[in-house]
Amino acid sequence: MESLHRGLRTLRRKWDREEWRRFCLEAVRTHPLREVIHQCPFTRHAFERPRGYAGDAELIDYLYNDHAHVDGLEYQGREIYRYMHDQPSARSVRERRELLAAELDATAERVHLPRILSVACGHLREAELSTAVRDHRLGELIAFDQDPLCLAEIARVFPTGPVRTVCGSVRSMLLGKTSFRDMDFVYSAGLYDYLAEGTAARLTRLLFHMLRSGGKLLVANFAVFPPETGYMEAFMDWWLVYRDESQMRALTAEIDPSELAEVKLFRDSVDNVIYLSLTRR
Repeated sequence: MESLHRGLRTLRRKWDREEWRRFCLEAVRTHPLREVIHQCPFTRHAFERPRGYAGDAELIDYLYNDHAHVDGLEYQGREIYRYMHDQPSARSVRERRELLAAELDATAERVHLPRILSVACGHLREAELSTAVRDHRLGELIAFDQDPLCLAEIARVFPTGPVRTVCGSVRSMLLGKTSFRDMDFVYSAGLYDYLAEGTAARLTRLLFHMLRSGGKLLVANFAVFPPETGYMEAFMDWWLVYRDESQMRALTAEIDPSELAEVKLFRDSVDNVIYLSLTRR
């Protein structure tokens, strides 16, 4: 696996995007090694896209939890999954969950019964780690996602309390058909990894203007080319939009600077994920 990751990373850097994509779609998909690699349930799930889109919440749950002891999982599949579960990007995803839970708690310390919005929330697993959610110190936590299966899982985990599920698409937000107001904290954990530059900047403006004065927007994006990028694209058909610090800062282009009380950029401890934090004046 080390040699495979290293080789794919080398090829990805060596070839232009068209040549690399052709290699992934033609050479990798017909190579006998693919059947071996796809014994890993995490890798196979990403490739097959059972919910119809990349990076679904079930896939992310493979990174949050250890599924290595699932019944019927063969030795090779289990060992490949264990390897992937311990990769830097996987550790970044788990750290992201912990960071978001801490932000939920910090918002409850800053504001009495705050209103919070999670955009493209997935299974909202960070809420399961939040003491503010557990102790009912949030006024409302809106879980917004286009996937009804995600919202059904959230409703199962949080049948009562401050969590409210809303089914809707980011497209509806961009078209002005869906909006929220007077939020104290708005965040999006994995969405921006799939958004083109113009769309991401426009959405950032819309989310920022959902904040009340003193409110905070936090968005995350994987940095340019984590070590597993070649494997993800070749064997998982999982293609992200990577951004560096200057590209993340450019997401504020449609926001009037006079409305910004604070702009912060920081990376996680693994150096894989960049966070953009905006506070409204």
